[in-house]
Amino acid sequence: MPAGYTAMFVEHEAPPVRISSLFVLRWLTLAEISPSKPGNRIVRFGVFEVDVAGGALFKQGLRVRLPEQPFQVLVALIERPREVVTRDELRQRLWPDTQVDFERGLNKAINRLREALGDDADNPRFIETVPQRGYRFLVPVEAAPPEPALPPSAESSRAPLLTNRRGLLAVVGGVFTVSIGTVLYLRVRSSPPQTLAVLPLENLSGDQAQEYFADGMTDELISQIGKTVAVHVISRTSVMRYKRAARKSLREIAGELNADVVLEGAVAQMGKKVRINLRLIRAKDDVQLWSDKFERDLAEILALQSEVARAVAGEIRTSLSPADQSRAAHTQPVNPEAYNAFLKGNYLIRQGIPGVARSIDHFTEATSLDPSYAGGHAALAEALVLSAIFELRRSEDAFPQARAAALKALDIDKSSAAAHNALADIKKGYDWQLADAEAEYRLALQFDPNHILARIWYADCLSRMNRHDEALEESSRVQVLDPVSPYSYGSRSMLMCRARRYDEAIRLSQQALDLAPYFLNARWWQGLSYAGKGDFSKSIECFTKATAMDAGPVFRALLGHVYGLAGERSKALGIAEELAQMSKQRLVSPMNIAIVHAGLGDANSTFHWLEEAYRARAARMHEVGWMYFDRFRQDPRYPDLLRRVGLRP
Repeated sequence: MPAGYTAMFVEHEAPPVRISSLFVLRWLTLAEISPSKPGNRIVRFGVFEVDVAGGALFKQGLRVRLPEQPFQVLVALIERPREVVTRDELRQRLWPDTQVDFERGLNKAINRLREALGDDADNPRFIETVPQRGYRFLVPVEAAPPEPALPPSAESSRAPLLTNRRGLLAVVGGVFTVSIGTVLYLRVRSSPPQTLAVLPLENLSGDQAQEYFADGMTDELISQIGKTVAVHVISRTSVMRYKRAARKSLREIAGELNADVVLEGAVAQMGKKVRINLRLIRAKDDVQLWSDKFERDLAEILALQSEVARAVAGEIRTSLSPADQSRAAHTQPVNPEAYNAFLKGNYLIRQGIPGVARSIDHFTEATSLDPSYAGGHAALAEALVLSAIFELRRSEDAFPQARAAALKALDIDKSSAAAHNALADIKKGYDWQLADAEAEYRLALQFDPNHILARIWYADCLSRMNRHDEALEESSRVQVLDPVSPYSYGSRSMLMCRARRYDEAIRLSQQALDLAPYFLNARWWQGLSYAGKGDFSKSIECFTKATAMDAGPVFRALLGHVYGLAGERSKALGIAEELAQMSKQRLVSPMNIAIVHAGLGDANSTFHWLEEAYRARAARMHEVGWMYFDRFRQDPRYPDLLRRVGLRP
């Protein structure tokens, strides 16, 4: 079928349907939902299919080499999923001859089977050892939908079963006179999905060192599909929770993510080539809608990602916008080494503050190796912005460098959402031009409505302008895209805290901590909210826990602030002195010292350090509008400072 054919039928009215077309459509529907017929010995679990009669195991459509005895052990286990199959039962079935060294043979077969499935005895995904008894197969097993009968001439070339609708249509087209376009049109017109989840791609290379490549390709597919399809695409911070989540079925995962359809698969880098095997599954009934294999040179990886996104768009009845079509048509090759450096940078930046500085090195390498790769420049810009926010680099160094990288990316690709997002945050956090920042965020989200960081930063921008209801509305969109992530709860908690809705902020912070007990930002907003309610003992408890996990300046300053509010003056002054000493060894934003003195109620010292922060163009200068400084709102220095940093008095 020509590229874009599916989208064409989405956009136009249905052509007349002949009787033969209706018959075939009815046959296809029954084939998908009917139980397997007797004799159909092909079953599926996870990304694997087993041809029991043919003695073959397939992974994402690729044959997995497996000797006869391990294969028969697999068959015995999948016949009774989630039940214990005893060692004696396996002996009677496979080694009835008692002269054979059964124990050694079975152990060897189990080890070989686990190796083929990529399983781990200590942390099993598929095969659990039940001590002194036997083994249990952990995941559900389902019969694959039956294949249509093939004409005799085609039987000899029969391929392993993959429930690929395009393949079914091609077979049916050889038997019936039917318009394939009509059938496809009718299929995609029914119940278009609202939300799609791209589950973490499995690393097929067998090399743990290549894990960054599989995770990076997952991120890039999420990003590319998010820019192409007109549905919500779940953020990577939510889907990565399900990496190696063997004990949850796909339907359970989709339910937790509120996803209608799920894309899952595997990837392998083989020298200068990359192969991706994918399948699209309807969550409500586990029906496979589509599957395909893609293989390209690594230099053409961007074109491959675009091809996947367009294929998914077609399968879920989403037409491409002219901008999407133009972007797909003008995809440029990328230097393979530069792309690998880019993926390594992405892998590190996802690890939080410790990974940001190291990611900058990799992104810089990517831009040096391939100056024409817009993605490398945009990623470098976002990483540099984060380095200023996390106080890893001085604002006056990081933000100008980030601006240069973002503008370079936009020179190459004006539709780069990441570059627009970085430029927006520079205008917000360094130029203090909030209206210009808002326009830039809107551009980023126009090019990629599913860019989660842009939505979080945009909500932050709205809250700085005291447009709290709009900020929370934007935050609601974040929670749709990132439903089981501490970041979505944590960012919403921050917005509630700024809006002085402290009880809601405390509740949301706790939800974030339930998902990730070491998520420090949640303790930030929870501690501040307790202080806002006047519950200083609980606030001190929050920040004491935070400083035990991170002894840096930010949480020490917050603890000092609340000590001051609680009347524990000597403790607050002690922390102010610690911060002054720390500033001789590392970067300490003047905002931290200002926050401690604000808790003590020392107006002159507070404004002294605020002016120091202003001169340094500190990334956290906007915090002057937060609750820390509420007691100084009548001081004439306060509204003057607010105006100078672009905030409304």
